[in-house]
Amino acid sequence: MKYGWMLLMAMVVGCSPAVDSSQTADQTPVDPGKPSSKTYEVVELTEPDFQLDGLADEPAWNEANRLTDFVFPWKDQPAPPTSFRAFCDDENLYFLFEVEDADVVLDEKTEGEMALVGEDRVEIYFAPDLDLENYYSVEMDLLGRKLDYQAKFHRQFDFDWTFPELKTAGRRTEKGYVVEGTVPLKTLETMGLPSLDSGKLRAGFFRAEFSTTDGPKPLEAWISWVDPKTEAEDFHIPGTLGILKKAPKAEK
Repeated sequence: MKYGWMLLMAMVVGCSPAVDSSQTADQTPVDPGKPSSKTYEVVELTEPDFQLDGLADEPAWNEANRLTDFVFPWKDQPAPPTSFRAFCDDENLYFLFEVEDADVVLDEKTEGEMALVGEDRVEIYFAPDLDLENYYSVEMDLLGRKLDYQAKFHRQFDFDWTFPELKTAGRRTEKGYVVEGTVPLKTLETMGLPSLDSGKLRAGFFRAEFSTTDGPKPLEAWISWVDPKTEAEDFHIPGTLGILKKAPKAEK
């Protein structure tokens, strides 16, 4: 059951210890961030060879566009390397995160989704528009474990929701870790999301970067593919979302 730790999760999930669920209750104004038109184009492949194993060794990944310009929006220093790639066929969306991290924080003692709250992970958000009346998030660690939830602006989370038909796998590497995932395109549309063909699907790609400390808790930092230009550390705002769409077909 997720209810027992729902309040804790609402305060820390997806970044921002400074922006918690109480701000929704007292109607404190929330900076939505600078609107972004940043776009990731998903290459469509015919019958790609793919195995969900976290190895990321399929030739199809070489044909996908590589997104590497991840930043620390709220730290004045370069972010450690992170890359995102995705491709699709006529049935599924496939995605891949590759993370460089010399100090991977992993919670193998806590059972269930709660384990992801205190460890390194990557994240994807999907939204039908920038109103964020309804959007979906999944956070994933190197073991392929998922923390998924449905949400509403601002930071109103439903942790009992489960992302239908989403499959993930992860693996530690010499430089950090890898997370692979796949979800049927029809599932995304059933959730009320625009199709990849529409050019209207909003999405965000993020990373929680934790570091070991001498104390009981790790040091938290937050990496995004978009800098929303806000003072508060918060992924859950319109300014962190760009556009996910299918790439134009190459001319023969």
